[in-house]
Amino acid sequence: MKFAKNEFIKSVVVLMTGTVIAQVFSVLISPILTRIYSPEEMGDLNIYLRAVGFLSAVATARYELSLPLPKQEEHAYLLYRLSIRIAIYVLLGSCFLFFVYFLFTEFNIKSVNLAVFTLISSIFVILINLGTNWAIRKKQFKKISTSRMLNSISSNLLRWLFGALGWGSFGLLFASLVGYVVASFTFFKEWFNIDKVHRYFRSDAKTKVLMNTYREFPSINLPHVMVDLGKDLLLAFFMVFFFSKDVFGWYSHSYSVLQMPIAIIGTSIGQVFFNRAAEIVNNGGSTLGLLRKTVGVLFVVSIVPFTILFFFGTPLFSFVFGKDWAQAGHFSEIMSVWFFMNFLNSVISTLPTILHRQKQFFYLGILSASIQLFCFGALPLIIGQSDQDFTTILWIVSIAQSIFFCFVMYVMFRFAKAGYRQR
Repeated sequence: MKFAKNEFIKSVVVLMTGTVIAQVFSVLISPILTRIYSPEEMGDLNIYLRAVGFLSAVATARYELSLPLPKQEEHAYLLYRLSIRIAIYVLLGSCFLFFVYFLFTEFNIKSVNLAVFTLISSIFVILINLGTNWAIRKKQFKKISTSRMLNSISSNLLRWLFGALGWGSFGLLFASLVGYVVASFTFFKEWFNIDKVHRYFRSDAKTKVLMNTYREFPSINLPHVMVDLGKDLLLAFFMVFFFSKDVFGWYSHSYSVLQMPIAIIGTSIGQVFFNRAAEIVNNGGSTLGLLRKTVGVLFVVSIVPFTILFFFGTPLFSFVFGKDWAQAGHFSEIMSVWFFMNFLNSVISTLPTILHRQKQFFYLGILSASIQLFCFGALPLIIGQSDQDFTTILWIVSIAQSIFFCFVMYVMFRFAKAGYRQR
């Protein structure tokens, strides 16, 4: 098949163009930011990002992920409206909980800022997620690409500016919020157009039927993401509590760098994979061939960068980000094999959703979270709480997770071979 006629490849290229530009900009400005902000301040940013990720993911009960799946457009629209309605209730409930918490605790401006920024940012991230999944359905991949570029460029430029002004952690959070707002503008027109075109399809009865049809999203996928993202928040707490915010800052920065292949390549291919796999299943076909092709491509493009990080992480981080971040480079060496396997699996992680195997995948998520929470939450009490002890624990986690993701890959191929499971 010629390149120009290969819809899968063209869609990936469109998504990757914007994603690569966004990530390259982040990479280019990162050495400047790491010389402006301390590991502790970057740790504050990562706590905020994890909180926003958690709230925005659970707010829609994961129904936004179902938007590309229905064959009929009106059904997708009803799921779109359902996601918004659920999100409104969840965000209002979150506002109330934050209010009650601060009413009965000692006033702390840093905690108040974190809560306010988390709530406001979550609103725009939810809108971006809805717009992204609708764009996947409509194959409007250019919009997704544009949104990512706007988010990266605006937020990183403002982080630079606010850092130069000495705003510290507040500047990092505020810049991130502005980035979300700017990124959401890409889908602004589409939000109104969706409602204008489809408003005559509104039906509470049909919505209830669709809620039941896609019940695995709130019943299986939602607990899965709550476990996964809740794990991230708990890991942040354990690292700060047992070690220090500097250690968490180094770990978070290393984590972000290792996630770049997923952000640059994996997310783009993953979203196109989701669209293509859903079409194959709807047409009664097998996803096994697509899965093999996708994993093969991912292996080829990722083996070199992860190998380089494994052998030269410490000097690379010290040279690129400054000597204060050499320890983060050492962490990246330890975690490189783990994230290599994670990269291969993350791109195809939507396959259980399409094949209605979310329940089994949920159990795998619980196992992965349990491994990490035990290691970072219990082992410091056994091994110790020094920086060297953290390194030892990180080795244990990395080896365990590498083995785990090998098993997950095996399970994915079993799912693809077995095919679509009837409800």
